[in-house]
Amino acid sequence: MIRYWLEKLKESFISVLPIYCVVLLVFLLSTFGVWVFADFSDTYIITWQQFLVFTLCTIMVAVGLALFNHGADESMNKIGRLVADSVMKKRKMWLIVFMTIILGTAATIAEPDLNVVAEELSSAINSMVLLVVIGLGVGIFFAFGVIRIIFNKSLFIMYLAFYGMTLALAGICDPNLLPLCFDGGGIPTGAVTVPFVLAFGIGVAASKSGGYKGEDSFGLIGLCSIGPVILMMFLTEVAGVDLTAIAYHIPDVGSSVGEAFSSALLDSLRMVAVAISPLTLIFIIYDVIVLKLPPKQLARIFIGLAYVFVGLVGLFTGVYGGFMPIAYKVGMGLGNADLLWVAILLVFFFGMFGVLAEPAVLALCQAVEQVSEGTVKKTTVLLVMAFAVGIADMLHIIRSYYQFNIMYLLVPLYIVAIGLGFLVPKIYIAIAFDSSGTSSGPMTAAFVLPFCIGFSYCVLENQGQSTNLVYIYGFGLCAMMSAVVPIAIEMIGVYVIVKQKRALKRARARIVEPDDEQIIHFNQEAAL
Repeated sequence: MIRYWLEKLKESFISVLPIYCVVLLVFLLSTFGVWVFADFSDTYIITWQQFLVFTLCTIMVAVGLALFNHGADESMNKIGRLVADSVMKKRKMWLIVFMTIILGTAATIAEPDLNVVAEELSSAINSMVLLVVIGLGVGIFFAFGVIRIIFNKSLFIMYLAFYGMTLALAGICDPNLLPLCFDGGGIPTGAVTVPFVLAFGIGVAASKSGGYKGEDSFGLIGLCSIGPVILMMFLTEVAGVDLTAIAYHIPDVGSSVGEAFSSALLDSLRMVAVAISPLTLIFIIYDVIVLKLPPKQLARIFIGLAYVFVGLVGLFTGVYGGFMPIAYKVGMGLGNADLLWVAILLVFFFGMFGVLAEPAVLALCQAVEQVSEGTVKKTTVLLVMAFAVGIADMLHIIRSYYQFNIMYLLVPLYIVAIGLGFLVPKIYIAIAFDSSGTSSGPMTAAFVLPFCIGFSYCVLENQGQSTNLVYIYGFGLCAMMSAVVPIAIEMIGVYVIVKQKRALKRARARIVEPDDEQIIHFNQEAAL
């Protein structure tokens, strides 16, 4: 047992350590006045006290991540499979649709990182309305995904139809609202939603008639990421939201690190309790009415939920107590000093290493290796995703600096992603779009996004423009991830196809003899 926990802690610390090292480098460079940060104002230099708080928060994030991963395996994954198996045995389509919509909506409304973003946007859109709309978007498209698995419909055709609808709506929607709308697809699929949805999908795929297919286990997260985008476009158009008229307030980065840490624990307790309660309550009711699990099995699930609770509290306390304020501080410092090239380099590493610490990403990579029976290694998927997210973050910071329409990047990237779908096996299409939804979670919402917002805020301020435009140029990070990450994963599929063809060609070359291509003519007389 001790060896097991040491292994879990080792994996978590390896995931968090790179981003800590990057912040350490920034701290040393800014504090000791290296020429790169010579233009830094004293306001944006990380103090020793703040860095010590950040160190403590890093430890909390690593420990919380280890506890969460263990708890998710013992609770959320099992709940998802049990409910999916039970619902499928009922063979009632209305019940399947009803349960998937309810569970998907409940899990999304409770997503902690979504609640944080909803609170930030409360001056523009009522936070509860925003949560319900995004939750329904996930729930409805979760139902579409389950129906697709049951009736064995083409996932790629559904992606073609829904992404075509999304781009068509983007053409008539206010361009200033598009970054926020597209972010609405990536933010909801986080630490709470992803493990449950993945397990539910695997359960449905394993229970359906007609045989189990590995690719059927994936694609749900990708579909769940499209629904909120479409509903957000309708919401913002109907509500007539004008983001340019709404002020965006950056936290007081001069003193917020210590203060944020002191209040982060209580905020995390509240958010995580709200996050876990809906799914827990629905599971209890469903178990009493339908499942009626043995006490021992039920106890193991609740112990797993307790691990999830404690792990998420530690994770979010560290993230919101130290990671977020430091991210704002560094981003604003680079924006104030107009150091674009440094910002591009840092956001690449922040994005790449941040993915390694995302619970949802780790859950997806583990599921990929299990379902593919080792054909697709979790390490390969994780490293490719990390590199792709780093590239996406670089594109976002460039767009934030030069301030152009996000669709100039999204449209060609989506065309490439869809085009590659015609070349690769089905399982890679499903994994690719699932990866785009899971790559933006708590670490993205609480570290990389604040870094980009802080950078954009000070760039706008230095250029004499309204800082309200940060809603347009600071947001859009998740949108870029949703377009770049699928391309990277699909390239793995292209590589596998090319590798298989080369291996087959070499095998044929070894079998064919030098004289095999000679033509021998037989005549009737010789035969007699």
